[in-house]
Amino acid sequence: MDYHIMDYKTVIKRIETYMSKFEGDYSDWYVGIAKDLDEELFKSHRVEENGVWISFGADTDEIAKKVESYLLDKKTDGNPVKLEEDVRIVYVYKKNSQTNP
Repeated sequence: MDYHIMDYKTVIKRIETYMSKFEGDYSDWYVGIAKDLDEELFKSHRVEENGVWISFGADTDEIAKKVESYLLDKKTDGNPVKLEEDVRIVYVYKKNSQTNP
């Protein structure tokens, strides 16, 4: 996938704007960062392609990690991993009975 690469504030604003369109709290959502979105989102987490999710490319690996940390501090669910090179895709999805978690 090709991504328009964004800075920290833009990614946060777009994610929170998207999340606000759906009922619930931060804890109803899962945040992660990935190198391969399809592998993480659709295979590992079993999110449906037409489900409630969004992803963005961050300017740098550090920005992706910072966005993840920000959302985890807001009590979004997630499983933070150590910072890795070229891991710039930030994704969030609304958890449901089909997703893992």
